[in-house]
Amino acid sequence: MRSLVTLPPALERTPTAVRSTTSVVDGDDLWFEVDAEHGVLVGDRADHVAVALLMPAMRSGRDLHVGGIVTDVLLHQLNDDAQALVRWIDAGCRRVRVSADAAEPARPAPSGVAAGFSGGVDSFAVLTEYTLAADVPEALRITHLLNNNVGAHGSGGRALWQRRCEGVRRVASDVGLPLVMVDSNLEAHYPRIGFMQSVTFRNASVAHFLSGGIGRLHYAAGFQYAHVGVLRSGDISALDPITLPLLSTPGLILASAGAGSSRVAKTLALVGRPEARFLDVCIDTDPTRTVNCSHCWKCMRTMLTLEIAGHLEEFCPQPFELEPYLARREDYIVELLASESPLSREVVDFAAERGWSWSRRTRARAGVRRVREASVRGARDWRHRLRRARTA
Repeated sequence: MRSLVTLPPALERTPTAVRSTTSVVDGDDLWFEVDAEHGVLVGDRADHVAVALLMPAMRSGRDLHVGGIVTDVLLHQLNDDAQALVRWIDAGCRRVRVSADAAEPARPAPSGVAAGFSGGVDSFAVLTEYTLAADVPEALRITHLLNNNVGAHGSGGRALWQRRCEGVRRVASDVGLPLVMVDSNLEAHYPRIGFMQSVTFRNASVAHFLSGGIGRLHYAAGFQYAHVGVLRSGDISALDPITLPLLSTPGLILASAGAGSSRVAKTLALVGRPEARFLDVCIDTDPTRTVNCSHCWKCMRTMLTLEIAGHLEEFCPQPFELEPYLARREDYIVELLASESPLSREVVDFAAERGWSWSRRTRARAGVRRVREASVRGARDWRHRLRRARTA
């Protein structure tokens, strides 16, 4: 099969934006773009291209050749352990060879410290630890907040991204930090790879795009250390503390942040915080919504956590609405009690600590659902083992 080959990235600067475009031989261009005021952060290497296209190359079974200069440490890691992790998460990926026009040592790390900020619970925890805390070392203190459009917004696309960034801008303004917004067509290069399967690589590629001014990225952890591992969950974020060092270089450190705390603890830390009115955990892709939908599973989990803690009403009607939550509450509790997700188990354990009791009806329904899902999960695991046997 023919290799996936790119030309060196080409920078185009206009009065409003700086865009890096990489031509892909026999394919669509790959581009990343940032506002002109933050153009000084853009690097001149092709590290972002190598990170961005590794998983698509592995899924198609095509060797990857990157035009331009790739940092030697990164190139080595992408050819070795990074691929082993990807293949464990996605049995459809195959080992490939990654090469570049040139491999050179890393330059000294720039002084900029970025943190991805979506307005979610985990990113608020990182903001608190590395900006609002008085004792944070200057080498770790956040200098830029970062928000990317690399596929997280589903069918809502760019319109939903812009809407979500309204609250993010308010928080950035309140804490006195610049907000760097990076747009990209990266999603188009992942036609057969889900967002949660690849989110770490997508966001890491943006950090490398900005490696001209950013030397460290605080990457908000989605799981606490007790739940980190090489799991067949389809969610690569469970591996972040393992994966991120493999996507780092001496000139750009990507570090998991906040894995020492549970999602429940991070949620409760928002109680009484004025900026919590901009909390956005919702997965609803409607770009016209002005608050969290309050009935998707992420909204429900957050709201139930707050209810158990006795603080839900403080978060209504902004950023949540009570009525949609109450309408779906019993059905969601059934899902929660039947779930084996670590984040769901955290909420159940928290409820037990608080002496919270579940109704007999919901416990009975959850038992039935758990038996049914166990049967489906067993069949899925069998298919996963079969696919790995075929692609080994």
